[in-house]
Amino acid sequence: MGECKMGEHIYSLGILRGHNSGACLVKDGEVVALVSEERFNRIKNTNAFPFRSVEYCLSHEGIGVGELDFAVYSSAQIGRHDIEEFGHNDDYASTGVGRYWAIARVLQNSKAYAAALKLNYALFSRGMGEEGVKQCLHNAIKVPKEKALGNDHHANHAYAAFYGFCPQKEDKALVITADAEGDLVCSRVFVSEGNALKCIATTPGGRSFAAFYGIITQLLGMKMNEHEYKIMGMAPYASEYEKNKVLPVFEKLFWVNDDLTVGAKIEGYTPLYYYLAEKLHRKRFDGICAAAQEAAENWSAQLVKKAIAKTGIKKVVLSGGFFMNVKANMKISQMQEVGEIYPCPSCGDESLPIGAAFHGYLKACEKKGAQPKPKPLENLYLGPQFSSAQIESALEKADAHKKYSVEKPADIEKEAAQLLCQGEAVARFAGRMEFGARALGNRSILADPSRRDIIRVINDQIKNRDFWMPFASSILKEREGDYLVNPKNVDGSFMIITFETTPLARKELIAGLHPYDFTCRPQIVSKEANPQYWQLIRHFEKKTGIGGVLNTSFNIHGEPIVCSPEDALSVFERSGLRNMALGQFLVRKR
Repeated sequence: MGECKMGEHIYSLGILRGHNSGACLVKDGEVVALVSEERFNRIKNTNAFPFRSVEYCLSHEGIGVGELDFAVYSSAQIGRHDIEEFGHNDDYASTGVGRYWAIARVLQNSKAYAAALKLNYALFSRGMGEEGVKQCLHNAIKVPKEKALGNDHHANHAYAAFYGFCPQKEDKALVITADAEGDLVCSRVFVSEGNALKCIATTPGGRSFAAFYGIITQLLGMKMNEHEYKIMGMAPYASEYEKNKVLPVFEKLFWVNDDLTVGAKIEGYTPLYYYLAEKLHRKRFDGICAAAQEAAENWSAQLVKKAIAKTGIKKVVLSGGFFMNVKANMKISQMQEVGEIYPCPSCGDESLPIGAAFHGYLKACEKKGAQPKPKPLENLYLGPQFSSAQIESALEKADAHKKYSVEKPADIEKEAAQLLCQGEAVARFAGRMEFGARALGNRSILADPSRRDIIRVINDQIKNRDFWMPFASSILKEREGDYLVNPKNVDGSFMIITFETTPLARKELIAGLHPYDFTCRPQIVSKEANPQYWQLIRHFEKKTGIGGVLNTSFNIHGEPIVCSPEDALSVFERSGLRNMALGQFLVRKR
């Protein structure tokens, strides 16, 4: 194979319209722009078509739709109704393949559920595979049909993790996906062969331990696909007695077969929902959380263990919404069988456009006879950036100079660190916006992690988090070994895995650890990945000796993380926040 001609670039655009819609642009094998639509329309986990995300990705590179080699939709399925509705900002759950949930609610046995699911896809998606995808993308963004592709949901999860976050692809890797369901599948197992992935196991939808976790979330009165982390956060508080009263209800619901498919005692979302609702009657909520977490950890660990035994591959890559469970990821990382582990950051459906864009890139290389050279992401700062002039304009429009103290210090990072030392919480808006569910310093609220009382301050000012939920820590790379127990040197850059902590961490980072079990969901900050944020933490370290800060997302509860300076000023106005580093400006309430 050759290479592209001098000056000729390969552009591939990945698109998701669904849970947490978004877009990703890959240029010559490198992700150059990546964003979720919720950041623009301000609707958390929006399922609207990502028009503004697409516009941002293209404008970032100064190209038009016509310059794309491929636009790739993050699914192989398109419903007939979606042909007309695909390009509109409506409720996706009421259209096309979303209808099977409504059908399923009236069916309470697994065979009927499975039949209804397949019938629904046949009715609404029949003949709407590749041709339907081409038509939908053409309707929505006017991409020529010959440049429009679809790709399997779980293949996209796998591609996002493997091509995006797994280094040294010459070594064989085991790539495992798990989620509630996508394209009629809830789990796949892949092995890498050079730059390619080969699927060796597929579990059909309806046998999902990820869906089980969502059902538990729903049964406890919280939002499925949004509040699962609250179950995980509560789990450590339960006594062994309460947990063990519930665990037998869960233990035999799922298992892993020798062919690496997942088996289920009860197939289908609705039958499992009613079964669990009956079995959990009058059981304590904390015991339910702990048992659900332990069962989920065990099922996922069993899948990894059997996959390693079958393939002999100890390098494990994880993707799909289930692996947003950072405690399950930690348990897998601690398994003796596992050599290396690479969980995909923010690996829910929001990461599907990454995999879709890589798929288009590989197809373009194949078409042009070029050697594919996908590049792992070095960081997630891939969203919009705003100039000082844009920030000044936002300040003027908000009458900020009249309402607040607005200064432009010589060193904003040093000034912010000084406020942290004084016990203040500081919102930070800087540089390109980070992608994903976790704020990574550029759209964050920061505080001194050694002060337990700061948790109440932040909750009173803005976050209103449930009392049992932990905050996270951003830690200087140079100090990682002082705080984390990490014998396998697992990458902790993206808040996608937890670690046990040292006694020093339990003193200096206590407000950024889980209050009960003292585990940490860290962001390891290197000077290379984010030099300005690294410098802020370094200033804080020089004054306090502490090599990290408490980091939580810059948003009001129930809203997406802020994107623009206007968003930041709106949150500042509507919350009790008192200090904000807005670009090079320090904004303080008088």
